Amino acid sequence: MPEIKRTPTNAGSLATLAGHARLELSPERAAALAPALDGVLELLDSLDAVKLGETAPAFAYRAKWEGTR
Repeated sequence: MPEIKRTPTNAGSLATLAGHARLELSPERAAALAPALDGVLELLDSLDAVKLGETAPAFAYRAKWEGTR
């Protein structure tokens, strides 16, 4: 999967995004949350490196508990 190059989130873009979601967000709060959002997005991007393989999805699940007495 190609690497995603993200630009750092700034308070203005975060306030705009919150406005689209009809959320009130003060400029001070937006400035504090922008670095936290960047950290979350960085963690999510790191999941792209996980090799999942070609495991087919399970169509049925049989819960059988053995040896739990």
